Amino acid sequence: MKQKPYNLLLWTGLILVLTSFFILKQNNSVDIHLHDTYFVIAHTHVFWLLAMLALFVWTLYLLTNRILYSKALTWTHVIVTILTLLLFALTLFLGDSFMNPTPRRYYDYSSWNSFDNYTTFTKAIGITIFVLLLGQFIFVINLIAGLFKRLTKRKT
Repeated sequence: MKQKPYNLLLWTGLILVLTSFFILKQNNSVDIHLHDTYFVIAHTHVFWLLAMLALFVWTLYLLTNRILYSKALTWTHVIVTILTLLLFALTLFLGDSFMNPTPRRYYDYSSWNSFDNYTTFTKAIGITIFVLLLGQFIFVINLIAGLFKRLTKRKT
């Protein structure tokens, strides 16, 4: 495990796929409000997407392992990716009821401020996605530094 930390991404992807099968029976969905658009996405689809992302990054590591510059950058990227994927999954699993502790009652959608209940949940998802995308630059930096190291080694 110390030599190949990217194998944690494989286990994370498998755990997310297995979790999606348990969530499939619950038939839950997430509602995302952006401006005047309302997105409804099933939890299973989101978990499958997160699992595919983890497995895709794991495949990239399998293909580029010999080129990479540093194990420390690899560990950092793997940990940031796994933590943000699990945080995203946990945020979706707990839903807006965790972020918004108001009781589930009839909501009056006649005024524009009725969507304020969902802003914290949407911001949490947005920040998690941003950190996930920002964390992927660590892999790019590790790959580019490894390519430069190989090029300079060939020239000498």
